[in-house]
Amino acid sequence: MLCLLLVWGSSTAFSINYQKEFGDDWTQAEKFVKEHRTEWKQIFEEFEVDADIATAIVFPELIRYSRWQDAIETAAVNGLYISGGKEKANFSIGRFQMKPSFAEEIDEEWNKSKLAREFNFLFDTRDASDARRNRLKRLGTLEGQCRYLAIFIRLMFLRHPRLQTLPKEQQIRFLATAYNRSHTASWEQNLRMQKQCHFHTDMIKTRSTKTYRYSDIAVTFYHFQ
Repeated sequence: MLCLLLVWGSSTAFSINYQKEFGDDWTQAEKFVKEHRTEWKQIFEEFEVDADIATAIVFPELIRYSRWQDAIETAAVNGLYISGGKEKANFSIGRFQMKPSFAEEIDEEWNKSKLAREFNFLFDTRDASDARRNRLKRLGTLEGQCRYLAIFIRLMFLRHPRLQTLPKEQQIRFLATAYNRSHTASWEQNLRMQKQCHFHTDMIKTRSTKTYRYSDIAVTFYHFQ
């Protein structure tokens, strides 16, 4: 497996031209962002989240998004998750590739946080088919996924107050790594994961699959916006 490395100096210098590396996939993802930027910005601002940071976090997912694969996984989730929960089906769905388990954890953490009182709404976190159906409805729209992304970011800043003290590029690295690898990881675990190459765009990962640091792609796009 090839892990593509970066050259680090006093300022980050990218050794990979990601636009060239991902070609049409990058171009299509960038076009999609431009088409939806205005409506996304309204949602992110509703939650007092920096729209450029939020978009950068999910941009790698837009690069590798497969409509055909998503249709299959969404059908599987709809068929099994509603009746059996995440133990039966927990595929990533939608443009931002969010799993039902991720949404469940965000729902529960939001309800326990001061943000739920500040914004005056709670999620239905019952272990019931109608609650799971409504959760999938939220995940099934771009608006719903944008709201989950914004809430994820607010919760991360609440859980890790020192994020506020970091430059925006480092905030993106931390948040993108948490989004892609584990949003429940500790600060130290996240910093270690930032150095690892796991992201790829192959349908099935093989020995020859090229892997990248998810956060590097997110930061690259942030500077292109």
